[in-house]
Amino acid sequence: MCVVCEQVLSAYDFEQHADAKTRHCTLRPNSVMKRKGTADAGTKKRDNFLHQSLFMPKGLPDGAELAYFVKGQKKFIQKLIEGYKQGSGIVCGCCERELSPSQFEAHAGMADRRQPYRHVRTSNGLTLHDIALSLSNGQRITTDIGDDMCSICGDSGDLLFCHECCQAVHPACLNLGHLPEGDWHCANCADENGLGRKAVSGESSRIARPIVIRLTRVVKAPEFEIGGCAICREYDFSSTTFDDRTIIFCDQCEKEFHVGCLRDSGQCDLKEVPKDKWFCCDDCKRIYGALQSSVSNGVQIIPTSFSNVIRRRHLEKGLFIDEATDCVQWCILNGKSHYPEDLPLLSSAAAIFQECFDPIVANSGCDLIPAMVYGRSISGQEFGGMYCVVLIVRSVVVSAGLLRIFGREIAELPVVATTREHQGKGYFQALFACIERFLSSLNVESLMLPAAEEALSIWTEKFGFTKMKEEQLMNYQKQLQVTVFKGTSVLVKKVQQIPNNSVNLPDNFPSE
Repeated sequence: MCVVCEQVLSAYDFEQHADAKTRHCTLRPNSVMKRKGTADAGTKKRDNFLHQSLFMPKGLPDGAELAYFVKGQKKFIQKLIEGYKQGSGIVCGCCERELSPSQFEAHAGMADRRQPYRHVRTSNGLTLHDIALSLSNGQRITTDIGDDMCSICGDSGDLLFCHECCQAVHPACLNLGHLPEGDWHCANCADENGLGRKAVSGESSRIARPIVIRLTRVVKAPEFEIGGCAICREYDFSSTTFDDRTIIFCDQCEKEFHVGCLRDSGQCDLKEVPKDKWFCCDDCKRIYGALQSSVSNGVQIIPTSFSNVIRRRHLEKGLFIDEATDCVQWCILNGKSHYPEDLPLLSSAAAIFQECFDPIVANSGCDLIPAMVYGRSISGQEFGGMYCVVLIVRSVVVSAGLLRIFGREIAELPVVATTREHQGKGYFQALFACIERFLSSLNVESLMLPAAEEALSIWTEKFGFTKMKEEQLMNYQKQLQVTVFKGTSVLVKKVQQIPNNSVNLPDNFPSE
C-alpha cells in the first residue's frame, strides 16, 4: 500500500507509481515487509533456478532479438535499448558489449528495478520470465517460420510445417496424397517425442506448440556502401530505360558494370540487356562453364592420394577399414540445376550444416542455410553463385562445404562441416583437397573463409591460411557479396597451382 495516496498496488504497479511520484512513496507497514521477506527470498531463489534454463542447451537460441521495455504514460510500452542473446549474456545493440541481464537492465538506466527477466522481452512480446516458465513446462523454442523453402527440394510453394520444429516440406516430397488433418510432425520430431507413425501422417498431438523466436542478424554487414560499377565506382543506375547508366551483372563474379563504362573501356558494346548469361571476361566464362560441367558430371571417385589420408586417419584411431575407404566419392552440386538425383544430397548437406551450426540469420530472421545450399536469393542477399561440394561414403554425405568463385582472383568457402559421427576420420581433409584441386584446375588464385576464434590455429597452422588485411577485405566487400559472419576472422590463402592437379597433403592434417 502506498502511504501517500493509500492505494493498494501490486509490486509492479507500485514500481510504476513510484516513478510517477519521483520515488517518494514507501510501503507503510514495516511488518508487511518482514512477513513478505521470506516468501520473496524463496520466490527469487526459485526464479534464479528457473531463469538459468534460458542460457542452457535447448534454451533461448543465440541471436534471439531482445529489448528492455518499461511502461510509459497511459500504460504505453516504451523500448529503452535493444540487443540479442549471445552465450550466457546479452549483446547490447548500441555498444556491442556482452552484458548479463542485470547489467543490461542497468545499461538501460533501470538498475534500481532489479527485475531484468520481467522487463526484457523477445521479438514476440514475451518476457524472459515468460520464456523460462514455458521451457519449464516442456515447450520448445524454434526460430521464425520464414524460410518458405521445402527442406527436401529447396523450392517454395504450398508447404506443410512441422508442428514441433516448423520444418517446411511439400506434401508431394513426402509422397502424401493429401494434406494431413490436425497437427503434422516430421519424422525426426515424431521419433524424438515417441509419437510414432500416426503423428507423422497427421494425427493431432497434445504437445505444446513451440515458442517462435526471431533471431538477430549474424551475417556481418559492411560499414560502407557496397556494389557500384566495377569500372567507375559510381552507384547511380538507370532502371526504366536502357542507356549508358544501365547496370549489367556478370553471371560468374557478380560484379556490376555500367553499359557506358563497358563501352568506353573497350570491353564490349552492348545494344540491349543480354537475354542469356553474360560474363565480364573470358576467365569468368571459362569458370562458369567448368562449374556447370562438373555439376552435370555428377559423382566422382576421389583420387587415391586422398583416400590414403582417410585410411591413415582410420589406422591412427584404430578404426575398422574396409573397401568403403577406397571408393569415397565427391561431387559439386547446384540447387538451380534441379537434377533429381542431386536433391537428396543437397538436403543431406543442409542437415549437416544445421547439425553443426547455429542458424545463420539475415535481418528478416530467416535462416540463410537453406538459401545458401540451394543457391537462392533471400532477404536482399543473392546466393545464386553458391555451389555445394559434398563427400560421400556408402551413398551417405559425410562432409560438405559451400563454395563460391568470384572469378579468377578469389573464391570463398563460407561454410564447411562434417557430421559428428564421421569427424576425425579424415573425411574433411579429403574434401578440402578436392576443392583446392578443383580451384587449381581453374587457375583461381586465392581462397578466403570466415573462421571462428577456436578454429583459427587449425586453419592457419595446418591449412596455410593467414588473416586477411582489413584494407584487402574492404576492397573485396565493396565489389563482391563476400560472406562474413560476426565474431569471425576472415582468412585467405594462395591456392596451390599444382601440376597434373595433384594436391600435397601434409602428414599432420588436423582432425575436424
